[in-house]
Amino acid sequence: MRNLGLKFFSGAKPAVRESSVPQVETAPQPESPGSAAATQETLGEALDLFEQDVTRVVKGLNHDILAARDHSSMACERLSDVRGAMQALLASSEQIDHEISGIAQSTDELSAAADEISSTVSAVQQRAAATLASTDASATEIEKLGLAVTEIGTLLNSISEIATRTNLLALNATIEAARAGEAGRGFAVVAGEVKALSVAAGQSVSAIRARMDALQNASTVSIENMHRIRQEVGGLAPICNTIADAAQEQRETIGDLASRMQVAQNAVTEITASVRSVGAMTDEAVAVSVKAGDMNGAASIEANDLGRRVVTILRTMPAADRRKSERFPIDLPMRVKAGSDTLACRSFDISEGGVLIKPQDDVRLNIGMVYDAEMTRVGKVKIRVIAKTPLGTHCCFDTLSPEAREGLAQTLEAFRVENRPLIERAQVFAADVVKAVEDDLAARRLGLTALFDTDYQAIADTDPVQYRTLYLERFEAIIPPIIERTLTLDPNMTFCVAVDRNGYIPVHIKKVSQPQRKGEPAWNHANSRNRRVFDDRAGLLAGRLMRPYLVQSYHRDMGNGVLVPMKEIDAPLMISGRHWGGVRMAYKI
Repeated sequence: MRNLGLKFFSGAKPAVRESSVPQVETAPQPESPGSAAATQETLGEALDLFEQDVTRVVKGLNHDILAARDHSSMACERLSDVRGAMQALLASSEQIDHEISGIAQSTDELSAAADEISSTVSAVQQRAAATLASTDASATEIEKLGLAVTEIGTLLNSISEIATRTNLLALNATIEAARAGEAGRGFAVVAGEVKALSVAAGQSVSAIRARMDALQNASTVSIENMHRIRQEVGGLAPICNTIADAAQEQRETIGDLASRMQVAQNAVTEITASVRSVGAMTDEAVAVSVKAGDMNGAASIEANDLGRRVVTILRTMPAADRRKSERFPIDLPMRVKAGSDTLACRSFDISEGGVLIKPQDDVRLNIGMVYDAEMTRVGKVKIRVIAKTPLGTHCCFDTLSPEAREGLAQTLEAFRVENRPLIERAQVFAADVVKAVEDDLAARRLGLTALFDTDYQAIADTDPVQYRTLYLERFEAIIPPIIERTLTLDPNMTFCVAVDRNGYIPVHIKKVSQPQRKGEPAWNHANSRNRRVFDDRAGLLAGRLMRPYLVQSYHRDMGNGVLVPMKEIDAPLMISGRHWGGVRMAYKI
């Protein structure tokens, strides 16, 4: 549903129930000319003050809205900076968490290495202890061997002494045998053998003694080596103990470091979670700020639209129109002297009091300044810039020479004469529409309540949106023949339609009343213009028109940036004594 406001300006009366008896309104008592003029003047002054108040309020509201939008944009920028910082902090936190995880892994590996070192040192200590025990046992056995060798040496000394004595006895026996002569020969042989045996025994004892001496020396060296080995192995014990103590201290330090790393990782995890939470809240705040900015922008547009609609409506009321003269959409070449530059431009509309210059990028005229200008068919004039709007540069004539005043009067009169047939044609078209609708009312095919329905119901899946009203079906039945018949009167006519007070066009010409194409809004904008609301300046001026006619010009938006310059003749629609809207009859310029 689309609810178009400002209905209290539209001239609409409260809806009445349908009745078989036509409603008749009592005409007001006639007033004296002086009283009517005074009333009209008072009403004009009141409406003038109302327009000024609305304009001032809209400007103030627009200023506040724009300020709020600027603050929203600033907040959005700050929040974007905060979001960037939070994202950087989040990245840093994640990097720190990654590094801590790496350190924790390295700590675990280092702890495992320390455990392995401790285990290895324990094994070395055990091996060293076993080696000491074995060394001590070996030294003891070698010492025993040395004692045995010593004892064997003693025995060998005894054997050697016996061999020496035996050798002496054998020598004595040999001597005695020699003395005995032949009788002692056998004894001499025995004595020789004993001597030889004692000599051999002595030699064996010497050999054994030599070997025993070598064995004794080896035992002594072995014992010394054993003592040295024992000392070296014994020296390993304090080293191993130191290594074991260092490994234990390292293990304890690593354990403490791991504990602290876990605390740090937990803290970083909490920081990361907090950063993510703050980031989410920042994103939400940014979204809210953007939405607030969009809402402020929309509110600014609505405020400007409100001012535009109010001023447009007031312009359609004779008592509220401050313009002293009627404006006509006359396109004339102009040249404006601005300092050392001469600007070529064109007029958009002209009146006896001033001119509206078409918007143009290179036309930069300052508000309040007076410029020399030359207008085709009018001559040289002085213009004062009073305002700038999207329509163009609004100027009043500061001074007019008699020649320029005469040229201006002739130009305006020529336009009136030229457009009088078009005005009459629009008024006839309006009369035909009124007759067709009032015939439907009389035949009870349409009621007043339905006729003045402004509860526009959006039609689903339409883009741009189209609307239904209670009277749409009847208008689609009775208005098209009038439109098509009127179009044949002038090949230069682009369209003629009936529009209600809010710019709603229920029925358009056949060419641009095509069914919409899904997903093609640009095509629909140009080819499906029926059942649409066109509440721009031109649409509202036509729909709210209370004067006998209006001639205006504008650029018709056909979509895709296509703007077509149009001249339009409008006339009011008074149905059953009530203002329903107006008719629009347009021609390409």
